Amino acid sequence: MTAITKSYNQLIDKLNFSYFGLISMTILIGSILGGITAMMILQNDAPIWELILCMSVAMTNNVVAIGQAPTKWIFNLFALEVIVCVLLILANTI
Repeated sequence: MTAITKSYNQLIDKLNFSYFGLISMTILIGSILGGITAMMILQNDAPIWELILCMSVAMTNNVVAIGQAPTKWIFNLFALEVIVCVLLILANTI
């Protein structure tokens, strides 16, 4: 097992301890980030596919968190949402 995989598994184990805290934070932060991204996309008259991508990733994150999926799924989809939303924000501010 590589060092990255080992540290990733340790992080997931730590997040299992505060499972419901993780759920509430991913819903809160993910919804805020998705809303800000949607606002930036709509302000710049960007293509509709950007809005669809943003909302799909944000809603998927919320569904997984509300449905109490395993910690790995919640963490991975939250990380994906942050990456997608930040990229879309950067694309619409430049």
